[in-house]
This record gives sequence, C-alpha cells and structure tokens, in this order.
Amino acid sequence: MSLAHRQAEGSPDRSSLEPERPPLGWLETAIVVQVGVLLLSGAWAFGGGAAWARLLLSCWGSAGGLLTLAAIRQRLARHDGSLRPLRWLWPLAVLNVLVLASCLNPSFTAVTLEGQTLLAHTGAAHPLLPSTAHPPSTRAHLWLFDAIYLSCFNLAWITRRRALRGLLLVAVANAVLLSVLGTFQNLTSDGLFFGLVPSPNPRFFATFVYGNHWAAFIVLMIGAGIGLVFHYTRRSAGRFSGSPLGLGMVGLLLMAITPALCGSRSGMMLLLVLLGIGGGHALLRLQRRQRTRGESAALPVAGLILCVVLAAAGAAYLGRAMLRERWADTQGQWQAGLVVERGKLYADTWHLAAAQPVFGWGLGCYDKALLLLRPRPLEANRQYEHSYVDAHSDWLQSLAEVGFAGTLLFGLCGLLPLLGSRPWRGTGLLPAYLLAGCGLILLYAAVEFPFGNPAVVIAFWTCFFSAVHYTRLLELKPGKAP
Repeated sequence: MSLAHRQAEGSPDRSSLEPERPPLGWLETAIVVQVGVLLLSGAWAFGGGAAWARLLLSCWGSAGGLLTLAAIRQRLARHDGSLRPLRWLWPLAVLNVLVLASCLNPSFTAVTLEGQTLLAHTGAAHPLLPSTAHPPSTRAHLWLFDAIYLSCFNLAWITRRRALRGLLLVAVANAVLLSVLGTFQNLTSDGLFFGLVPSPNPRFFATFVYGNHWAAFIVLMIGAGIGLVFHYTRRSAGRFSGSPLGLGMVGLLLMAITPALCGSRSGMMLLLVLLGIGGGHALLRLQRRQRTRGESAALPVAGLILCVVLAAAGAAYLGRAMLRERWADTQGQWQAGLVVERGKLYADTWHLAAAQPVFGWGLGCYDKALLLLRPRPLEANRQYEHSYVDAHSDWLQSLAEVGFAGTLLFGLCGLLPLLGSRPWRGTGLLPAYLLAGCGLILLYAAVEFPFGNPAVVIAFWTCFFSAVHYTRLLELKPGKAP
C-alpha cells in the first residue's frame, strides 16, 4: 500500500497525534469545568441578557482569576512549565487601570427632577484624564469582561488537546440541544421556555431574547462543529459507518436551520459564508480521497450536496412564515429609510467618540452619553429607535465608550495571543475553523452588537483561546508543558 493510499485511509497526521502526557491534574480539570459551566450558564440564562444573569456570570467567572493565580503558583513551585502566556495579559491590566481610574473621575452627576433621578452632564473634574458617565455601570461591565476573559485565558494552562476537544464537544452538543429546543418552541409556542417566560422581543430563539445574538452564537458553534467533524473524520478515515461523521452532520444541519427560524437575515448570510467554506473544503477532500483510491467521487459528492439541499429546504419550510415576515420588513424598512437612519446613528456615535477620542465616555455608558446628541423623547412604537441603547456597531460603540486607547487595548487582548501562536502556519483544521467563526463575528460586529450579549462573548473567547492554545500544543515537544 502506497503512502498516499495510507494517508487517504486516515493514517494520523500531526493534528491527530497526541503526545503521551499524564492525566489532567485537579487544576486543569477545574479550569475546563469552570469554563464549561460558564458557557452553559450563559447560554441557558437568556443569553446572559438579564441583570441577574450578568451578576451570576460575573460571580462564577471570578473564579477564573483565582485559577489563574493557582496556575502561576503551581508552575512556580514545580518549575515544570512556562509562564509565557502571562505576557498576553498586560493589555488587560492596562485596560483595568484606565477603566478603574475613569470611575474616580465621573463626568455626569445624578440630579432629581420632579421626583425622578436623572444623569446630567456636568463635565469631569479632570478633563484630560479617563472619565465615565456612570461609575456603577462601568464597574459592572469591567467585572463581567474580566471574569469571562480570564476564565477563557486559563485554557492556556491545559496540557492535553483532548481536554480542549472535550470542552468544545460539550459546547457544540449544548448548541445542538438549544437548536432542537428552539425549533420545537418556535413551532409550538410563543415565548421563552415554551411560553413560560414572555419575551420582550418578538424575534427570540431558544433561550436568547434577540435572534441576531442567537445567530452570532450559533455561527461560533458551527465553526467549532465543522472543525471537530473534520478532525474526527480524518482520524476515522472518512468512514460514515462507525464514525462520528454522521452524528456530526446531523448536529450541523440542526444548528444551520435556526437562523432562518428566528428571522436573522445577517445570521443567514454569515452561515452561508461559513458553510460555503466548509462545504467547499469537504468536496475537495472527498474528491482527493476518492481519486487517491481510484474510485469515483460522484456518489459521496452527491450525498453531501443532497444533505445541503435538504437542510436548505427544511429551513425554508419550517421558517417560511418568519422568512415572509422578514422579507416584508426588509421592504418596509427600505422604503422608510431605515438604512439612512442607521447611518445617522453611526454618524452620531462617531461624533460622540470624536468628542472624547482618547478615553471615551466610560465603559458601558453609551446609552447615557448618547442622550447628549439625542435628547428628544422617543416616539411610541418605534422599535428601531428604542433599540438605540446600543450603537448597532460594537466597534463604533467601543470607540465612544473607551476611546481609541481602550479600543486598542481590547484589540491587543486578542492580537497578542494570536501572534504568539501563529495559527496561520497550517497547524490543524480545528483551530482554523474556530478562528474562522471568530473572524466572522468580528466582521459582524462592525454592523451589529454581538458582543453586547454575554453568551456570545463567552463563546467567542472560548473558541478563540481553544484555537490559540490548540495550535501551541501541536508545536510543543512531547513531555514539555505549555
């Protein structure tokens, strides 16, 4: 049997070889469990949208900081591992200093008018220093971000790729379960948890109040799912029988139909891009494998195309009412000039950022600072104006809230780990698809606010650090701790 034939039969490549390492210790087990519980809690607690859910996630996520300290102490005591990942944390440390300093320099003051407490812009005591419109909101947002980021950062202390894959399998299985729940809920009831909880937004799905947030969450999970399917398919030589391929395909299809059911137009476009890349990649691999074996690729290619067609037809059939509604909405919004109105919102957000370009108006204070430019009362029954507590662009909102300095630090929180692992050197399909999902969400954040949802933030950093550290583990020599 030739080498090419053995590779086509699924002989392990570098991405499937697991160095022999001792079992996970208590600390690594605690890290995986803590991140897993954080991810599941965020998804099931209304996407983390409620105030009590954010508090719960902040409290549980705070254990991540304690685990970071425990990991540092363990490695210093045993002298058996590198502390290089700590270099990724300096942007987070500087960001915390700036944001906490802004809480000592408020620019708005609470005043009472006709028995109602309002915030009035009185200016910061020290205009050249960081300031915030509302210190309690800023501290709450910083606490939640720190809790999520440090919890997911701790995945850099894991020594086994299998543990990272296990965490991702749990995350994807949970997303499939939520997809099934949301599909039946969409068909049988009106409200969250089969009508037990009224939804403040008519376009909800599963446990998520806002359909576009669900779409962002499911894009990340489908990216992880595609990577896992490719990984396990390669290990099983692409056999459908006796391999996870069939189960993985079913799970991907169940997740893929959900953006149509919740009426997320942007989510459908993001999925078309991601699934188009994954489907094209799968077709190329099928053709290459069949050509190596000297067999025709027509049957497996036809089977894959049939699965895609059935998924699209199923999504169109189940979501036909929502699709008709969204098409009518699109036509109405275009005639009413929603695109122009959204452009005006972006312009106002930019003017807000330009007024405080270095440090911004305060983390989590966009809705309060925007009142300086839009003080008029909102008209009744104007959904799209009522939703302007967010900028509908996370990048612009970041500039308005934390300025160019804070936005740069947020970017470095992701850029430094990425540069440290260099995943673009082709070290595995699983990291590639994890990062592809993350990249699509970053692009999506230019015209929506996916990072306004804690569950999406948790899923994003979980996928990101799993990809980054998985790549690092692929390059480590056996017996060397990361």
